[in-house]
Amino acid sequence: MEESIMNQTIKNKFASADIEIKRTDLSKVIISKERLFKLIAFVGKEYEYKILNAITCCDWIEEEHFALTYIMSTLDRKHTLMIQTMIGRKSATIDTLSLEFPQANIMERDLHEMYGIDFVGHPNLRELSLENWIHTPPLRREFDTLQFVNENLTFREGRDDNVDTKAEAKRLRAIKKAQKKAQDANT
Repeated sequence: MEESIMNQTIKNKFASADIEIKRTDLSKVIISKERLFKLIAFVGKEYEYKILNAITCCDWIEEEHFALTYIMSTLDRKHTLMIQTMIGRKSATIDTLSLEFPQANIMERDLHEMYGIDFVGHPNLRELSLENWIHTPPLRREFDTLQFVNENLTFREGRDDNVDTKAEAKRLRAIKKAQKKAQDANT
């Protein structure tokens, strides 16, 4: 029942009617970028949302923004709150949360690398897994994977381990089927 009080308080205090009850243990709030961190601080202090589980991103290219969702849980892990905000794709910047939540450090580095989001105030937005990457961030929807592969990777022609995976799977199934047939014939 405390969740319904919390939801009403959020509606009143943050002027956000955009609260959705997903399940009894899961709610979602959509809030402006300007009020995001005030809401995160508020639910942390007033309702014990102290665990940052994840920061996710969805590229809504048609609407020209990213939807960032901060997924938080209470200390007892009995309730999860998703707090979502939108940031523009062209100037994809938002303040860092890594100073309040150390686990945000790696999450923000990942989102910076994969979507090109700049987390202002982050202590270390260096590359995480894409070494010397100079192309469009790979999880942005305008990134063309096939074009990237064709332009930047050499195919494995002439190598012994270069196989057509569908043909190889079919060949292995045929061998297995023949072995089973021979085994059945012997018994």
